[in-house]
Amino acid sequence: MAKFKIGSPASPKELIDRKEELADLLTKMKSRSINYNVAVIGYRRIGKTSILVKLQDLLEKEEKLIPIYFDVQKNMTEPKIFFTRLQKTIFDGYIQKLSGTQKAKTVTTKIMGEVLSKLLDAFKSKKITSISAQITAEGAIIPKIDFDEKKPDYNNIFYSVFRTLKALSEEGNVKFVVILDEFQDFTNLTRYEGLKDIFNLFRAVVQERGDNVSYIISGSRVHMLNKILDSGKSPLFTHFEKIIIHEMNKKFSIELFTKYLSAKKIKVEESIPEKAFELVGGNPFYLMALAEAWKPKEDIKETYHEILTSPLGSLKNYVDYILSEDLGNVKGGVILKTILRTVATSKEGLTYSEISHAIGVPMTKLSFYMSNLQNSDLTEQVEKKFKIRDKIVRDYLKIEAKELE
Repeated sequence: MAKFKIGSPASPKELIDRKEELADLLTKMKSRSINYNVAVIGYRRIGKTSILVKLQDLLEKEEKLIPIYFDVQKNMTEPKIFFTRLQKTIFDGYIQKLSGTQKAKTVTTKIMGEVLSKLLDAFKSKKITSISAQITAEGAIIPKIDFDEKKPDYNNIFYSVFRTLKALSEEGNVKFVVILDEFQDFTNLTRYEGLKDIFNLFRAVVQERGDNVSYIISGSRVHMLNKILDSGKSPLFTHFEKIIIHEMNKKFSIELFTKYLSAKKIKVEESIPEKAFELVGGNPFYLMALAEAWKPKEDIKETYHEILTSPLGSLKNYVDYILSEDLGNVKGGVILKTILRTVATSKEGLTYSEISHAIGVPMTKLSFYMSNLQNSDLTEQVEKKFKIRDKIVRDYLKIEAKELE
């Protein structure tokens, strides 16, 4: 029986679809002739992390490959704790591969001592002096990072943590695949001295990674990531090959919706999953939210409207979060919401002049607001018309606009 948890990555066994993306990633990461770096890009809740978790599971089965999955956003804090967490994640992956077990606590003290010796030898060979390791009383190996308490050299620590990957890959004759999820959140470290040009630092890391370290970066702030990767002025320009994650097609969307209902012990005719796809498209999160809320004999359109508009509705809460998150990162104030509601009234989108006329703002002023909105992931421009990119967000804003008439 399939097990689902709305909003969390699918387990490797329960992932639906994505075979093409996984095959591409797996081929690239297993390659020893070309050392690929890849950016996996897609909007929120589209299934990126589920793909990366599945990839990690597949790579762990390879004898000479060590996948390291690290969620930058979840682990983000002040640099000392952040870098220690990252280094420990690297250590844990290396120890797991060398010890041949997934439970480090079952490894003998002798084996852990041998692993520690390998770690220290690797760092010494590469003259990495600020990073070391030690065994705790419980027998676990943990990082020991030399932070100057008066004035920490975060620039050097950043380099040193990533340099341990090259050192360990050469010492153990293994290849590391480092998955940095929500990569754009590295910008939160730029407030600290030595990390202001963090993407310049990361470019140096990528260029000096050696032959056996590959990076996969991923994130849901698509506009920001595209700017980081595609701008000719960006330090990471041309350093990553992009893989775009789109919504699932109709076939797999119906399969996911049906399996979710089966997990609830509900059997339905195919017309219900088809209507679900028509309402919310192929976004896994939207499909599962709708499947969770729907009850047999209930009009699925009414279910959709309920979870999109009621105070406790799962989609309403999610859209509120998206709007708050994205509008909070662009300049313009409350008028931005007015613009979005206006644009949402048209499925085909509106031109500059149509928006200007509808909200009573001169085009000379409107251009400021529109350019800022384009820095979010809420809108897209198709030819000369602006549209709300996400159908569920558009439906929500359209309902709001109608209520305010």
